[in-house]
Amino acid sequence: MHTIENLINIILNNAEQLEEKLKQESDLKNLTLKQLFCIEIIRENENPTISELAEKLQITKPSISVMLERLEENGYVRRVKSDSDKRTAHVHLTEKGDRASHLHNNLHKRFAQILTKDLTESERDILIVLLNKAVKSINSDFNM
Repeated sequence: MHTIENLINIILNNAEQLEEKLKQESDLKNLTLKQLFCIEIIRENENPTISELAEKLQITKPSISVMLERLEENGYVRRVKSDSDKRTAHVHLTEKGDRASHLHNNLHKRFAQILTKDLTESERDILIVLLNKAVKSINSDFNM
């Protein structure tokens, strides 16, 4: 029987390896996991400002600017000046970025299927309740 620490380590490592493997088998192979996460945040937040994006990713504005430059050069995002404040720009996904977001989301669905394939429906429901509690704890500890 594994400890909770060992189980978390195993799940995180396997998730990362599986995500990288699935990424390499898709059109996402030229994106880093951090860039994919950035694309997900843009989709979830519907065209955030650069400041909002930096805050959500918990990285500095210069770091997010470098990442956005690369994503823009590769056709995944575009920056659009705000109509109300020309000093502010919103980040929009391009069609290519939207496809990448959906592919990445499908990778997560596939991992969830692999993780829960041997569970009964009742066990899945219990896992969902427990993981929601864990996420709530994480969010409150990290003020997310």
